[in-house]
Amino acid sequence: MQILNELTYINNSSLALGFFDGLHQGHMVVLKNALNVAKKYNSPAVALIFRKHPQNILSRNKIEQILTNDEKLQMLEKMGIDYVVLLNFENFQYMGAKEYLENILIKYFSPVSITTGFNHFFGYNRQGDSEFLRRNSKLFNYEYYEIPPYVINGMTVSSSQIRNKLQLSDFQTANEMLGYKYFIQGIVEKGEQLASRLGFPSANITYPLNKVKVPYGVYFVNVELKNKVYNGVFNYGLVKGSDGVTKLKTEVHILDFSENIYGKNIKISFVAKIRNQMEFDNIEKLKYQIRRDIAFVEIYKHFLGTSFSIPSNKF
Repeated sequence: MQILNELTYINNSSLALGFFDGLHQGHMVVLKNALNVAKKYNSPAVALIFRKHPQNILSRNKIEQILTNDEKLQMLEKMGIDYVVLLNFENFQYMGAKEYLENILIKYFSPVSITTGFNHFFGYNRQGDSEFLRRNSKLFNYEYYEIPPYVINGMTVSSSQIRNKLQLSDFQTANEMLGYKYFIQGIVEKGEQLASRLGFPSANITYPLNKVKVPYGVYFVNVELKNKVYNGVFNYGLVKGSDGVTKLKTEVHILDFSENIYGKNIKISFVAKIRNQMEFDNIEKLKYQIRRDIAFVEIYKHFLGTSFSIPSNKF
């Protein structure tokens, strides 16, 4: 897959348009349709994406991303997309829909097809939509495909819906909408080693700045490193350090694992919330609760893939 950081002529493209945050189940249908059309016409499959979410340019109400741009690019490459064109939204935010269609999409990509989701808008004041692309398809000789809503359990899959579910710790719904487990990843850093002194060594990472934040609490997670997947207990919240200063901690205790992994990249995927963040009067109460958290994981893992669930914060 080639990643292009500026407009480049790619003739007879099968275009997929969207920000594709999360590359959720609905996005996958859009991209797979573009891939199928590309195969049909022996054309390159091209995803045209803005680097920053337009709302983070146009509004004071910033949104966090489900995937970083690097994570998104890795997934697009695995799908088989031929080209990803990354553009700066700021350069096009005042361009009308007609100008954008003619001077960007048609001029640079001479598309054999354009595929979008049902709720895709473009151009100044969101002038361009599915009807606009359909109406102009004959004039510019491209096929237009509007992908209808992808519905799971009566809910339309969308990035905003997934963000909402993640912020409520509803990983069962969010992960079903995504088609994979929501994850964060980072380099293991050296901490104060308090967890190790308690008998529960943990790996510390920095929570990615622009990714959706889960609520403070303790979680059942899967931890991937060195091409192996382990179960883990993940803690995210404010913790008072040995210097008396309260700091934000992102740490995971990996079950049945004892290797030194400082400096290694780990991927942490969320399965279920165990409990909210708690304060403890003494070390023994903390150790007792950690053992309970581990027991939660050991019990819960046997019920994955079934209708069984333990309500959050009840264990």
